[in-house]
Amino acid sequence: MRKALTVSVVALLSLVLAGAALAAFTQTSNIALTAHKAGNTTGIKANVSSTDPSVPQPKAAKSLVVTFPSKTKFDLKTPLVTPCKLSDTQLTDGSVCPGKSLIGTGSAVANAYPLATSVPSTVKAYVSSSNSMVMVATANVLGTTSRTILHATVSGSKLTIPIPTPVVATIKVVLTALKLNVPAKGAGKTALITAGACSAHKFVVKSHFTYVDGSTFDTTSSSGCS
Repeated sequence: MRKALTVSVVALLSLVLAGAALAAFTQTSNIALTAHKAGNTTGIKANVSSTDPSVPQPKAAKSLVVTFPSKTKFDLKTPLVTPCKLSDTQLTDGSVCPGKSLIGTGSAVANAYPLATSVPSTVKAYVSSSNSMVMVATANVLGTTSRTILHATVSGSKLTIPIPTPVVATIKVVLTALKLNVPAKGAGKTALITAGACSAHKFVVKSHFTYVDGSTFDTTSSSGCS
């Protein structure tokens, strides 16, 4: 009986340790076009997140490169929008871009261990030039408003987003989640974004992450189309 109990305990410990070993860093990226047909005006819905139950703070991403279907077009010069010319300092201090610059809204979560492991914020995305956008993430931490600025550059059907890892009072702040909704705007020649090629009834979007430790991760997501 004692031997059977010992074997059972050892087996249980093995399962627990195996589970702990499997609990590691996970990165997800679900980015989809809202159009259902190639060549139509489209919006974008993005939901990106990372977790790592094995440590108090997940590793930080350095950049995200999103490759949309070929022939996807971003027209940030459309007359429907006005570029926001505010500097990062002005945005951080609370200055607000013109309403006509706004193209998307969403939310984000940051890990500021040991101060807090889940700091929520609101996100607003603006056109800043003919080939760039700026996102302002506004959070309230212990009664103090904090803003993080992210820039995105468009080149053809590719969107490149450097991801900052600010240090506030010696505390490293790691972005762990970002949700963004960019509604379809305009039509034809005035469309902000035009959906690209539909392949096998899917719009396929590729995400390439580079982390501050030098590692990388690639994943894809898709949405239906015709």
